[in-house]
Amino acid sequence: MKSEIVYNKFEVGNLLFVEYKCPLSQESVEIWSQHDYIVYVLSGEKTWSTRENSWKVKQGEALYIKKGATIIKQKFEQDFCMLGFFISDDIIRLTLNDIVKKRPIKNFQEADTFVINPIRVTNELETFFQSVLGYFHNKDKPLESILELKTKELLLNIINSNQNYVLASYLKNTTLNELPSLPNIMEANFCYNLTLDQFAQLCNRSTSSFKRDFKNHYKSSPGKWILNRRLTRAAQLLKTDVGNISQIAYDCGFENPAHFSRTFKTKYGATPSAYKKSL
Repeated sequence: MKSEIVYNKFEVGNLLFVEYKCPLSQESVEIWSQHDYIVYVLSGEKTWSTRENSWKVKQGEALYIKKGATIIKQKFEQDFCMLGFFISDDIIRLTLNDIVKKRPIKNFQEADTFVINPIRVTNELETFFQSVLGYFHNKDKPLESILELKTKELLLNIINSNQNYVLASYLKNTTLNELPSLPNIMEANFCYNLTLDQFAQLCNRSTSSFKRDFKNHYKSSPGKWILNRRLTRAAQLLKTDVGNISQIAYDCGFENPAHFSRTFKTKYGATPSAYKKSL
């Protein structure tokens, strides 16, 4: 399939369509995106993971992944190919602004808290994905206006489906709210080693605005809050997880087990191993 494809990327402003065959040399890799994206699997299978859950997707299945960091795991014995659609919040608002104000879409609490949401691939969505794949096999690059229309078609198919109600609720909330929820983004991403600028990008704020809004909400600096939240998470895992200390440290965002042990002892008065034994 790959040899037949002329273009493997179409880009219009903050909108990106990609056809992607996985070249990763590692079984597991941490990635981040400043935009939400949709994955539709053409062949093979892959697993997207957060700190809480994992979602395996195979041929004909799709996921909606919110902006931020995730871990991707792959099977080397299988060829993997996918379509990806990276869509900024601004594109979502521009596309759906008039529609969500007229169409009744219920609000669901899960819409605010999910990081990854499986997409029910309806007949309409399947037809859409196959139509987009055709552009990657065409020697002529599609017009930008066509890509913009295809984006609108994709989003409308999602909010028009009764089977993707949580995702429809999220798209509605994104359209009606100028800024994404800072607390939701921090809770979803504190375990990942992102820079301050990357956190600000995810929150659709300048770095200075991010630090100001963060201080107003948490009464703390980002660095102090992230460290404390990671340690709190580590303490929870030590109470319930059978994994080793080094793995827990890594899962909570600590790349150096020795640093994890020192900072944990400062907060809890005992090393992680002593803390675990005392439970």
